Amino acid sequence: MRRLAASVVAVLGAIGLGALLGLVWEALAPRVSLIVASDGKPYPEGYQPEGYMTDDGIAALLCLAAGLVMGIAAVWVSRRIAARDHALLVALVSVLVLGTAGALALWWTGETVGSFDFEALLASSPEGTAVTAPLTLRMPGVLVLWPMAAVLVVFLAALGDWWRGRSRVESYS
Repeated sequence: MRRLAASVVAVLGAIGLGALLGLVWEALAPRVSLIVASDGKPYPEGYQPEGYMTDDGIAALLCLAAGLVMGIAAVWVSRRIAARDHALLVALVSVLVLGTAGALALWWTGETVGSFDFEALLASSPEGTAVTAPLTLRMPGVLVLWPMAAVLVVFLAALGDWWRGRSRVESYS
């Protein structure tokens, strides 16, 4: 029962962290200014691909930072609650599940908080009107950075354990 409660708390914590980082992403990401053309479609004002790249870049940095912190926390906690032989396996599974949940929460929160009916805005805007594009993650692959950064931390912990064990064996030889 204790493990189930700890698992539920961990999942809720990861989703909460993802939601918090989604709010940070929504606050920090730049918005691209678009001009409504005669066909009713929006086109970037002055061609601004850096605005599109920057919002995805901010999400990527937030996912990397969260993954590193989550990986360190998972290794620390799993070494205290799991058997020595299985601690890093527990940490690995944990960071994969929790990292995915957190990244999806970041994505959903960031896109939902500042959302509006963009199609209705375009339909009601005359030609030449400047509108602001909503926040959208154009490269959803950046969400993989959260669990992968956490997996990297677990890998480095396992590598460190292997290295320490190897040096102990060599010292006994």
